[in-house]
Amino acid sequence: MMLKDLRTIPPFEDLDEATLELLEPLFHRFNCPAGTVVFEQGDPAIYLYMLQRGTVTIRYKPYDGPPLNLTQIHAEGVFGWSAVVGNPAYTSGAVAKDDVEAIRVRGADLRGLAVQHPEAGRVILDKLAAKVSSRWKDANRQAREILEQAISAEKEKGTKAMATTRDPAKEIQLKALIERVSAYVEQFHGGSVDFVSLDGNRLTVQLGGACLGCPLLPATLHGWVAGTIHQFFPEIEVESSEV
Repeated sequence: MMLKDLRTIPPFEDLDEATLELLEPLFHRFNCPAGTVVFEQGDPAIYLYMLQRGTVTIRYKPYDGPPLNLTQIHAEGVFGWSAVVGNPAYTSGAVAKDDVEAIRVRGADLRGLAVQHPEAGRVILDKLAAKVSSRWKDANRQAREILEQAISAEKEKGTKAMATTRDPAKEIQLKALIERVSAYVEQFHGGSVDFVSLDGNRLTVQLGGACLGCPLLPATLHGWVAGTIHQFFPEIEVESSEV
């Protein structure tokens, strides 16, 4: 039955049978009534969801304010990206606006499949990257980079390596979180936040758009940006290349 669903649901409707058969055992059904909290911001990021029926509201809670509705996911949409890119926690919440029918997959299982079957993995990466929110600049390219890095990090698990100031897994997680923060800043303030570098626990970001020259830039940096990051990574020190 799951194989039949995968044949008809974007983004996998035109995958070949061999790739679909690899995916089938990883997916499970998820149904819930309207009003159900699918996951909260900060919950462990486990599943990626593919919506078949209904509508899901994506909401984001900034550091110093109430939750805000950022967007709505409709049938054939995908949400729960934190699970795929290896985030320890969801960087936004999801609530069922209507009765929901979906299928879901553990992000770790999807990354593991791509590690074990590189050719199928590349195809799946392309399909998933194409479904990324239109709010992202160069969405397809950025999503593919994040997903490929997440898979590379998966390959490195369990492998002993020399200590380094660069942590690829944490870098991936922070990039995804900063994308979410930037979407909020852009929607409500006309600014933007971009990842610059991560050196140990020191994160450098660049604020742009309406933030440039704004006297409230330090408050944005240390409140919304650093405050939100500290909800998930309390050890990270945040600085801006602009201040």
